[in-house]
Amino acid sequence: MALFSWSEDLSVKIKSIDEQHMKLINMINDFYENISNRSSKENISILIDEMKKYTFEHFSFEEKYMIQFGYADYEAHKKEHDLFVTRVDEIEKMFNDGKFFVSLEVTVFIKDWLRTHIQGEDMKYSEFFIKNGIK
Repeated sequence: MALFSWSEDLSVKIKSIDEQHMKLINMINDFYENISNRSSKENISILIDEMKKYTFEHFSFEEKYMIQFGYADYEAHKKEHDLFVTRVDEIEKMFNDGKFFVSLEVTVFIKDWLRTHIQGEDMKYSEFFIKNGIK
């Protein structure tokens, strides 16, 4: 059973970004499934790395257009991205150093952060991006 499902209340009405958010949700669900099934440390580490890389790509995509079109809340939005990346980096380091066991709580943190971020911060740029032709 999936931990996190896509729903219309998560749509920013921009196909490219909605598809990126869907991919992140699928990655979170895959991560959750591997945690639930007590996958190997090596496999969990690979999943963390893949999620980090894709999250960076997604954040970079959003930030590129914020800068290009002069989005007024760029600094605040970037700060949210940076704080999330820092937290995930901390989790990854502790996990790789054997000081932290990745659990359901970590997966729920990631899921809750993404849901809150999409429904809060990302919704704020939706109309602005659409007006600037982002599809």
